[in-house]
Amino acid sequence: MNKEFEKAKQRIEELRKEIHLHDHRYYVQASPVISDYEYDALLRELIGLEAQYPELIRPDSPTQRVGGQPLEGFSSVRHRMPMLSLSNSYSTDELVEFDARVRRFLKGETVEYVVELKIDGVSASLTYEDGLLILCATRGNGEVGDDITLNLKTIRSIPLKLNTGNEDLKNIEVRGEVYIPINAFRAVNKERVLKEEPPFANPRNAAAGSLHTLDPGIVAKRPLNIFIHSPGYHKEGIFATQVEMLQKMKEIGFVVNPHYRLCRNMDEVIDVCQDWEAKHKDLDYEVDGMVVKVNSLVQQRNLGWTAKSPRWAIAYKFKAERATTKLKEIKVQVGRTGALTPVAVLEPVHLAGAKISRATLHNEDELKRKDIRIGDRVIVERSGDVIPKVVGVVPSEKRQQPYKFPKECPVCGAEVIKPVGEAKSFCTGVSCPAQLKRRLAYFVCRSCLDINGLGGKLIDKFVDEGIIKELADLYRLKDKKEQILSLEGWAEKSFDNLIDRIRESKQAPLDKLISGLGIPFVGAQTAYLLSRKFGSLTELSRASEEELLSIEGVGSKTAETISAFFKQPQAEDLLEKLRSFGVRGVEPEKAVASKAPTPYQGLTFVITGSLSNYTREEAEDLIRSLGGKPVKTVSKKTSFVIVGENPGSKLAKAEELGVARIKAKEFEEQLTKYQNEV
Repeated sequence: MNKEFEKAKQRIEELRKEIHLHDHRYYVQASPVISDYEYDALLRELIGLEAQYPELIRPDSPTQRVGGQPLEGFSSVRHRMPMLSLSNSYSTDELVEFDARVRRFLKGETVEYVVELKIDGVSASLTYEDGLLILCATRGNGEVGDDITLNLKTIRSIPLKLNTGNEDLKNIEVRGEVYIPINAFRAVNKERVLKEEPPFANPRNAAAGSLHTLDPGIVAKRPLNIFIHSPGYHKEGIFATQVEMLQKMKEIGFVVNPHYRLCRNMDEVIDVCQDWEAKHKDLDYEVDGMVVKVNSLVQQRNLGWTAKSPRWAIAYKFKAERATTKLKEIKVQVGRTGALTPVAVLEPVHLAGAKISRATLHNEDELKRKDIRIGDRVIVERSGDVIPKVVGVVPSEKRQQPYKFPKECPVCGAEVIKPVGEAKSFCTGVSCPAQLKRRLAYFVCRSCLDINGLGGKLIDKFVDEGIIKELADLYRLKDKKEQILSLEGWAEKSFDNLIDRIRESKQAPLDKLISGLGIPFVGAQTAYLLSRKFGSLTELSRASEEELLSIEGVGSKTAETISAFFKQPQAEDLLEKLRSFGVRGVEPEKAVASKAPTPYQGLTFVITGSLSNYTREEAEDLIRSLGGKPVKTVSKKTSFVIVGENPGSKLAKAEELGVARIKAKEFEEQLTKYQNEV
């Protein structure tokens, strides 16, 4: 038996290596050396041996690429380094301005650029430990994405095991763009039409839809591929340049787009961009522009990042496709944040490979600025297969009256306000159905009332089933026991646990309750200031704009929004219901001035990197409780920057401005000390 086992073990290793080699030749090098029949025979033999000896199955086995069981849902993944988006440029003049900014910051250093094709796909990150693929994630909001490991494992050009003995390269995160080739996309759509399924709008939508399919078996049938274009979290110093990184990625098994170019100056960059703008349609995958990156990784780190994008890279977007058509109607949609967005209903027109019948009009200011009216012939633009937009009007003598933006929410009838300095208008309705799910999700999240176990999918279910019709219904769930227990997956214990957590939320601090109401522009810091000033929801609801403006850190836009929120009858009704359920918020002392000075009184703090013993949210709450003020950006007025593990660009900014830094360990020791004293 031992001899048979050892023989099987050896053959399994041989098969894995051989299949990985053929995968690399076929999917990466595009130079297969065996037929599909021979390949399938190898795979069938491996499947048979692993079925006979399941203890020999490993995560990097080719048989583990295709999952059979549908997933229950995607779990969230926090990126070790944020996945930021690029700032865009639309002209060569903007590229020249980018170059000037880079050179101004680097003060006379020699700068080289790498120009790469901007693949119009879906961003993803791949994490390897000891050379094995352990995690794949979407970009999400840049900070948190979805775990799509099983789905990405179906892409055969992604190595399950890296071809390197370098320990630093074996433990790395890389990032790339998942896409579907154009010819393969057409074949997919042809098949969907034959099955009487709706065709995908474009290759990018097909890729995005595939990655978020809950059945990896279906994903495996989609012709997905990926180009790796940049490192994520990795050991500093293992690459000197972007070009070196791309070359090493190719060496250890990744597919890297071959059409990158090293340029000595911006003139060469512009030539490459213009050359590809003329010929990118010849490629078998969608490209909507070029990406220009500073080649030196040391210079990249020195240039750093803004809150949204790196300073060392920029996207050059190709000119959009345009068409003209008639604007039949303007509909106003209400988003989950309460923002009102006008949408153009158009006579259908074909544009960039898709049939367009709706387009965004952005906001009220844009409508007025462009003087867009119902009945006009309008110019519609679709850049890079993104949401179409109306960019202008074809001049005409006969036109209808200017469009009047609604003063009441088209969904719930609540007052619509347009805060000072804001382009968007907002519905103030507390129980607006268009916002209800989003408001509930925010109200119960950890940074607000922290009702653990009441996630987005459960909220959607409760709202869809009519169990929750307004925010205050959360505190009536104890009376909906029979209805909830009739839902799939519910039992007495899970129901009781949920009710216990809802009951505990009645003791949440006042600032958490204020924040949970979802008043536009009122985040955690503003909610904390309001709780300290007014001491109760009742007092806050009676505050005038003048009283609100007297609080340092509350501007006119925020004051106007808060005042409008509490003036509406729906808000008064909600507050009364919350009070009747015992949800009042634990009241802080009103008179901060009368208290003895706290350790951090008058100090501002910025946290960069991760802490060992506290979440960032917990640390910020403790800073506030000790009299300090947590802020997001570093400036000369910042008192201290707290430096945790894997700090971001804020550390470089603090060093540049000469702002004092505290190591996370020292800061956490201070917090523990002050907590013990209290």
